[in-house]
Amino acid sequence: MKVVAILIAVLVASALGVIYAKYRSRMLFTEVQRLEQSLEAYDVELGQLQLEQNTWAEHSRIEKLAHTRLGMILPSRESIIYLHVGQ
Repeated sequence: MKVVAILIAVLVASALGVIYAKYRSRMLFTEVQRLEQSLEAYDVELGQLQLEQNTWAEHSRIEKLAHTRLGMILPSRESIIYLHVGQ
């Protein structure tokens, strides 16, 4: 009789363990899905920021700003001096 009671207790404990493990597995899966969505959103944002950075760093834009805001001009070919170092 004691053996049967012990076996029933072990069976119930085992069943509760399986139920808890399944529940925990579902919760972790949901968390993984949420984190993957966040990662995807961050990847999209990163792509947008890289595109924006490339737009701001375009050579023609920088040259235009240097000319309009800073009054800089491109020197004439005759006034450019080339230096060769380390030859």
